[in-house]
Amino acid sequence: MNKRNFRTLKSIILASGSSIRKKILDDSGMIFDIVLSDVDESEIKKSLQTSDLKLICLSLAKAKAIAVSIKNPDSYVIGSDQICCFENEIFSKPKTKENCFKTLSKLSGNTHHQNCGISICLDGKEIWQNYDQAALSMKVLSDNEINSYIDLDEPLMACGAYKFESHGSSLFEEIKGDDSTIKGLTLDPILNFLNSKNVIEFSAEKN
Repeated sequence: MNKRNFRTLKSIILASGSSIRKKILDDSGMIFDIVLSDVDESEIKKSLQTSDLKLICLSLAKAKAIAVSIKNPDSYVIGSDQICCFENEIFSKPKTKENCFKTLSKLSGNTHHQNCGISICLDGKEIWQNYDQAALSMKVLSDNEINSYIDLDEPLMACGAYKFESHGSSLFEEIKGDDSTIKGLTLDPILNFLNSKNVIEFSAEKN
């Protein structure tokens, strides 16, 4: 991704410790700070009592952004959440190689979805949200191919047990959706909203 031609005019905070989300914003050319939220995602999921992926993504993104926004009221705080789902099963971060193998074995030869919810908050209140979904069709992988990939990328903390931004993209035969959604932070809608609020300013194109 090439850096965009714009200026950052107001304080922006990314409420995430994800190195991939940080890279997405860095690569866009945005100037921002990182402040981690301290929300308990598992408790929020329990309280929702729903399997609606859109609602879960947006609720978690909002909770993260609000938690940081309350302590940083003058900043535009970006919160995000990502859920990988296949046949109504939600895949959490695998954390172990064994779980990586189980997840990739289920996804092998099938189409699953990456769901991304984004919330932007100001002064402790949500002012914008966005939801996007991408469909990914994985190649049929042998056990050896799965194990080799796990050893190569070590996707223990990756949503879906693959690092799409690294070697994981080679696992797929078809992708429908935005790359940044798959990576966990749908970028273009964020930039368009921040531009509409004069938080960033797109520069005029030069011919």
